Amino acid sequence: MSERTTIELLAPARDLSCGIAAVDCGADAVYIGGPSFGARVNAGNSLEDLEKLCRYAHRFGVKIHVTLNTILTDREIEEARSLIYKLYDIGTDALIVQDLGLLELDLPPIELHASTQQNNATPAKAEFLDRTGFSQIVLARELSINQIREIRKSVHHAKLEFFVHGALCAGVSGRCYLSQCITKRSANRGECAQLCRVPQTLQTAGGEVLARDQYLLSLRDLNNTDNLEELMDAGIQSFKIEGRLKDEGYVRNVTAWYRMHIDEILNRRSERYVRSSYGTSKYTFAPDVNKSFNRGFTEYNLHEIKDQYANFKSPKFVGTPVAEILKVAGRMIKVRTMPGQIIHNGDKCNYFNEHQELDGFRISSVKNDTLEIFQPVRELKPGMVLYRNKDAEFERKILENGSAVRKIKIRFDYTEYEDHVTLKAVDETGDYAETDYCPENFETADNHEKLEQNLRGKLAKLGESVFTAEEINLNMKYYWFIPISRFNELRHQAVERIILQKESRRTVSQRKINTDIQLPEEERNLGFQANIYNSLARKYYFEHGELNIADAYEKEQKPNAPVLYSKHCLRYCFGMCEKRNLQRKPEKLELMIGNRKFRLDFDCNRCLMILRDQGKI
Repeated sequence: MSERTTIELLAPARDLSCGIAAVDCGADAVYIGGPSFGARVNAGNSLEDLEKLCRYAHRFGVKIHVTLNTILTDREIEEARSLIYKLYDIGTDALIVQDLGLLELDLPPIELHASTQQNNATPAKAEFLDRTGFSQIVLARELSINQIREIRKSVHHAKLEFFVHGALCAGVSGRCYLSQCITKRSANRGECAQLCRVPQTLQTAGGEVLARDQYLLSLRDLNNTDNLEELMDAGIQSFKIEGRLKDEGYVRNVTAWYRMHIDEILNRRSERYVRSSYGTSKYTFAPDVNKSFNRGFTEYNLHEIKDQYANFKSPKFVGTPVAEILKVAGRMIKVRTMPGQIIHNGDKCNYFNEHQELDGFRISSVKNDTLEIFQPVRELKPGMVLYRNKDAEFERKILENGSAVRKIKIRFDYTEYEDHVTLKAVDETGDYAETDYCPENFETADNHEKLEQNLRGKLAKLGESVFTAEEINLNMKYYWFIPISRFNELRHQAVERIILQKESRRTVSQRKINTDIQLPEEERNLGFQANIYNSLARKYYFEHGELNIADAYEKEQKPNAPVLYSKHCLRYCFGMCEKRNLQRKPEKLELMIGNRKFRLDFDCNRCLMILRDQGKI
């Protein structure tokens, strides 16, 4: 049988608590921000917490990827180098990086993963990163399944990672400067102002308003549940859930959901695919991604089908329709509950008012078909549909202690000898430990059957340990009596020794950096889009064939610059696409965001929309 391909479910973590929750719910790897340079300024974590997470995760063979995926200034380079060594020392398995200047440093043997911020969207770019020495490549979210297949053919060593769930950026990763343009907060520096989630106005160059104050750049959230197997066969090995700013309930629910769906494929196709970590997770809740924050779902461009990937109404979590309003009387709302729905005390519901603006309220209590809310809402009218965006009962189940438990199977072999006894523990991964008890004199137990029952009971009593006893073998010839405290100590020592083995085991990269490889043709004339923010990055690009070395946009903003490239096309959405849905003659378009105007250009050969900064209105 040929070697099987390892499959990794990669979950996000905002902090230590979320990271442990991700591990418990079945993640094979967790990505999390470090103390700095993590592309999410509000999601940093101390080295102490990261070390705790590494120790816990390694018990299950789960890897910890730390994000170091911002572009760096010259003054930050040394701090970043020092941080990398500290992260390596505490057991971090991989770094997710954007700034190629880091490759000019002498780094510890830690895996380097190419952040999606490097705009990993072509076979040539992926081959370059593979040959450069990256262990894993995070592909662009806007790729199609056919493009992924072509990239896989060009990559011979690195694993391919792909986002399968969560928020979508309107802009191509690493090529969005919209936030920097308007607010001076750089997405490449981890400070994105998320201006794709604010109202915008679209008009023709002649001044005809096509849409006013709508969320024209706000995309639905990604959900590739139905495409996991196809992605595996296309060459994806790491399935990434977006959400380093999401709460613990989101992490638990979405991780458990994808664990269940990936396991179904792995069990059915075990001859080809195998999981990259171990242990079995059990849940007291039924995972359902529809109940966690989402803006509606899409597979985006995966099959190059222009589905309803945008949501112009709201960038918020609208929720699931649960009821229709029949009557409103102050704080009391009589409703007709939709089939299969049950409304709970504490639920939150949304509605669209007469201006089609989203608003909501929290339910105090429910009695029959009448909802009591905390204060009257004048906008509520009979006929309105209520959408639940927080299921209080579901969240309670997710967050309660023990809602997700991950256990490793272990076998105990207890053997008696003339002058000592031995307890051997072997877990499902083959890790083992032995402990011995050698008293000066043994006493024989009178009741052999009771002794066996007691020993089995004590060996199975693993409490909150990560292990569960799958098999207990008692090899008894003398039926020696052993004090319970001493026997418990034998079991405890054996288990702790195995845990120590797992916690101390770490990934050591055999990375070989190829210094002779040249940038692909498409990467040799990027200008400011190379995101060069320090002298080491400048040196790296010069040595590898960059022809048009320029400072990053963050250093110098130029008029008429392309500040956003996007697979999301407003021409298509408004019926002007000559390839797909031509309903009216294509026109020149302009987008207003606040008091700033952008000209829209369209590269139809690559199916790209480009925003060019035209300055303040």
